[in-house]
Amino acid sequence: MLLTPEKSLCEKNAAIVVSRDRGAQREHRAENPQKVFDLRHYKLDGVLIQQTKCCDFLLINDSRKKAYLIELKGGNIDDAVEQLEAGEQKCKEELIGYTFFYRIVCSKAKTHKIQNVKFRKFREKCGARLKLKEVCLTETID
Repeated sequence: MLLTPEKSLCEKNAAIVVSRDRGAQREHRAENPQKVFDLRHYKLDGVLIQQTKCCDFLLINDSRKKAYLIELKGGNIDDAVEQLEAGEQKCKEELIGYTFFYRIVCSKAKTHKIQNVKFRKFREKCGARLKLKEVCLTETID
């Protein structure tokens, strides 16, 4: 099993979970203000998944059966789409019944990259489950 509680980077009901690469400015902040949700947090790319490229982090809300795939990216949004999809493929067997959400935090979201066909199709498929933000994305987990 890839996603065991022992491998989680956060406490079960942490108030804030931060996903950030060392030395990088980009980060995703998930807030659990009343500490009511049971969370798990994993570094996927290069730690739990080493043979292939995938998204950087996975945040799981076991209380609500939600999985947040998080990619921290410089500017190449196309790669982010592929890495989010790869992360979902690697984890979906262990997260049957969970709804997947996609988060991209990038340094620069260039307009032509956001408007390209690959990203547009991914955005249409995901709808409100996809969020893209520059530098820092902060959200309250529900």
